[in-house]
Formats: sequence, C-alpha cells, structure tokens
Amino acid sequence: MSVHLCVGLVQISYLTQFGYLPEADRETGFLRTESQLRESIKNLQRFGNIPATGDIDDDTLELMSRPRCGIQDIPNFYKRRRRRFAVHGQKWHTTNLSWSLRTKNFNNSSLDYGRLRADLHRALQLWARHSRLTFAEVNSDNADILVYFEKGFHGDGYPFDGQGQVLAHAFFPGGGRGGDVHFDIEEPWQLTGDEENGNGVNLFVVAAHEFGHSLGLSHSSVADSLMYPWYNSNNDLSGEFDLSDDDRYGIQQIYGAKDRLWGKNTGDKPVHRWPLRPPTLAPPRGWDPQVPVTEKPRTTTTTTTPTTTTTRRTTTTASPWGTDSERPDTCNTAYDAVSIIRKEVYIFKGKYIWRLGNRGLYAGYPALTTRLWNNLPASLTRVDAVYERLDKKIVFFIGRQVYVFHGTNPLEGYPKQLTDLGLPRSVDKIDAAMVWGYNSRTYLFSGTMYWKFDEDEQRVELDYPRDMGNIWKGVGYNIDAAFQWKDGNVYFFKGKGFWKFNDRTMSVENKKPLQSSHFWMGCPAIDLNDTLGNEIPTDEPDTVGQSAFLAANLQNLLICFIISFVCRVYQR
Repeated sequence: MSVHLCVGLVQISYLTQFGYLPEADRETGFLRTESQLRESIKNLQRFGNIPATGDIDDDTLELMSRPRCGIQDIPNFYKRRRRRFAVHGQKWHTTNLSWSLRTKNFNNSSLDYGRLRADLHRALQLWARHSRLTFAEVNSDNADILVYFEKGFHGDGYPFDGQGQVLAHAFFPGGGRGGDVHFDIEEPWQLTGDEENGNGVNLFVVAAHEFGHSLGLSHSSVADSLMYPWYNSNNDLSGEFDLSDDDRYGIQQIYGAKDRLWGKNTGDKPVHRWPLRPPTLAPPRGWDPQVPVTEKPRTTTTTTTPTTTTTRRTTTTASPWGTDSERPDTCNTAYDAVSIIRKEVYIFKGKYIWRLGNRGLYAGYPALTTRLWNNLPASLTRVDAVYERLDKKIVFFIGRQVYVFHGTNPLEGYPKQLTDLGLPRSVDKIDAAMVWGYNSRTYLFSGTMYWKFDEDEQRVELDYPRDMGNIWKGVGYNIDAAFQWKDGNVYFFKGKGFWKFNDRTMSVENKKPLQSSHFWMGCPAIDLNDTLGNEIPTDEPDTVGQSAFLAANLQNLLICFIISFVCRVYQR
C-alpha cells in the first residue's frame, strides 16, 4: 500500500457506514484491496464534489469530518441483506400524510416545544409547496411520520454518536418505523430566530432534509441540493428558503407537481398525427451521399450483319436497404430502440432502421443501420438503445459497449464499456436511453432499474440506481425501448405495443398497450391480445405459463404410470 493511501480503521469505518465499501464479513474483517479502497475513496470524493484523487488528502479529511445525515449515500442494491432506510424507490400511496412530534420531555435541552413544532411544520411545507403532498399535524402514535429526539443507542439499530458527525436519520416510507425521523438530542440545535445566538445546527434545514427521506428521496450529489448528505452551515435563511431544482425534480417524479412548472420541450410540434397510410417518399440520402444504391437495368444494342441482337445487362451494387429475406416485417415486429435524431424518428430492429418524418414513414425502409453509421461493428446484429444528446451527439448502446457519433462520424476514444460510465458489472445491456424533457437529464433503463446519467461527468450519478416501478407508473419492467417525442410525452415500448406516459400526471395514459405498427407505421389495426401474450409488461409471474407446464407434466406422469402398471400386470 502506498504512502498516500494511508487509510486507517476510522476512514474504513466511515466508507463502510455510508455505503462506499461493503460491510465487513467474518472471514476478511476490515481487510480491503488497494484498488477497492481507491475506488471507494474516489466515489466519496465525486459525491462530495472534491477532486477524485483516490487518496485520503486534506480535502477528503475535511469532508469526512463535516456533520451529516446518518443515511448511506450509495446503498448496495445487490446485497441480499440491506438496511431498510437505504432502500430506494419506496413511496407513500397517498398524498395526504399526517405527522406528530412524539418527544415531549427534552430534559436539559433549551428547545422550546411550540417553536420546535413550528420549524417542523415549516420544513414539511417546503415539500408540499412543490408537490401534491399535504401534511396534517396530529397527536397520535399512529401518524405516518413520527418525530423523536434520541441519544446514543435508542432501539433502532442505528445509534447516535453524540455531538459531532451524525445529526439525524430517517426511514423510507413503509410500515413500522417507515417515515419516522430521529434527531440526536445531544446536538446544539438552533431554532428559527436564534441564528445570531451562536454556531448551532439549524434544525429547520436538517428537518427538511430528513423529511425528504421520509417521503422517499435518497441523497443527492448536487452540492446545493437540500438532499446533499453534508450539513451546510452557510445556507441563507434570511429570506424565503426554498428547494433546489434537483429537489423539486425528485419530489415531483414521485408524487407529481402541484402545477406544471417544467419548461417547454425543444423541437417542433407535429403538425398532425402519423397518417394511417404512409405517403410514398423518395428514399432519403441526405446524410451520406456516397451510399451505394441499386442501379436500374441498362439496355445495350449490338448491331451485326445481317441481324440485330438486343441484350439486357443488370449491374447491381450493395443495397442500403438489405435483402428481402432478412428485412423485418414493418407491420409485425417488436422494436429494439427508438429515438428522435435530427427531429426525425428512427426505429431500430435487428440490423435495420426505419425513418419517419412529419409526413410519416419514408419509402424504401427498413434499411441497414450500418449504411448511415458505417463505423458501427461490421458484425452488428442489433442496437439495444439510442439517444441524441443535447449537444446533438448520437449515443449507441450495443451489448456492453457504448459508441458516440457526431452525425455519421465516430468520436475518438469510443467504444467504451458500460462500466466506464459507472454502471455495475451486473448490467450486461441497456434496454432504453433518453433525454427527458421534464428536466433535460439523461436516463438509462435496464431490467427493473433506472439511472440518471451526468453528461458533464460522463458517469451515472452515485445515488442511483432506483426502481422503475414507483416512478414510471404503469410501464412495468424489462422494456424494449423508450423515447420522448415532440409532443412532450414519453413513449415506452414492449413487444409489439407501446404506452404513452404523461409527465404531468406521472402515469401512463393507456392502461393497455397500443399497437406500435398501427400508430407509428400506418399498418392495419389488429387485436394486441391475440399477438402480445406475455410481452405486456407485468410485475407478476407467468402463472398461466407455469400452470400449462405443470398440467403437461402431470399428463405425462399419468401416461407413464398407466404404461408401467400395464407392463407389471402383463409380466405377472
């Protein structure tokens, strides 16, 4: 271990307590490899917005000494056992919540009971102001959110450390302790109006942070966010303290916005819906004028004496549209990826793409994807996800690799691996990727989880992944594709159907899937119930398939039993 990587038990304990290192086990105890320690230190430094050196330097020591929340910054979603308050994605199933301050006796503390309740009320109203949530104070142990002031070991498995580092902790929504908030009574708490009386810890700010956890929000690496894990004593409380954009986006994703506060989507609005019968347009060749095309047959005449013979010669180069035998059926297929690129919709399936403009589907499609982006792998069999960044660069996800293009030209340094983006090794492909107009942030989807991707850092944000089920209501898991169209709505695809997701209500508009080929390609309408089967997103197990499997096996067993019985009788 190098001299610069001088990590003691105190630092290892800190990294473990807040989720940057896995918990010690009986075999290895606190033993860690140097690469493991360096990576955990870098993750801490990135989350704290200080230089990611991988060393325990002065900036890192100062960050680790700051007062903070007791909840982990990076919960490990892949551990079999995990601390309950570190679970992301939980939410309340009602927007009308109750709360109660249950600690009545503050012993030697100078906290005033009435003023304390006023600060707690004010902290909750921060979240109510920007969401559909309402809060009512009650005098009951059955309130949704119970507030306690405790010290040391207090029965929940997460003891306080006295005045200093951990100020408070909270539990995510749910039964039992779900939603409850615990403050360390040994901290020098300061109520609103006492700011000039010393260097105490502002209770209103800490309470607002902890209530964010009670509502389902995790820690944010955005430094000016209220959900930033470290206490900021420099918060300006002289005026009307408010949530940051990051906090507002978070709470509105879970519970919806009180009003439509987000900005307008960029891009042209469609003049009309896609036509039922797509017009016939000339095959587009605007991106790459060197694309080879099939030449028309040429007729040559050879004159001899005394007869004239006419022959037809056909000269053909490789077609950008592929061969008929391998091209997917436009009206009967699922989609691998969908994206808006240069204000037009591109739909990917296998090695092929369709291109749709404002007047519908271009004629001559599907065409080979590699005819537009010929620097993609020659062995390309499918594209998993595609999106166009705000800077107009085009990003392709193919298996575990990422490609970035400027137009049709690849950028240097690519392809990269998914792990280079901060994704775990367990992710073997991206199902969908898009820039959400709701907040102009990039989102990546895989399986049951989604990540928010920081385009500046080119890494997923450290307080992710999160469960899709509680944000993208009605969409389900394991989607095939997703993109935001020019109408401002997000469209999720699975099998041969799609769902329209409304940003304002934060839920799908159609409970049952609509036919993709009918809406997007102008194909005849069909009954999806006859074609989709188990392709419809669902969180439930395939009980029908399991029942059929069991029935078939029971039938086989019965036949075997009868044959065996007959054979035994015959032998006798």
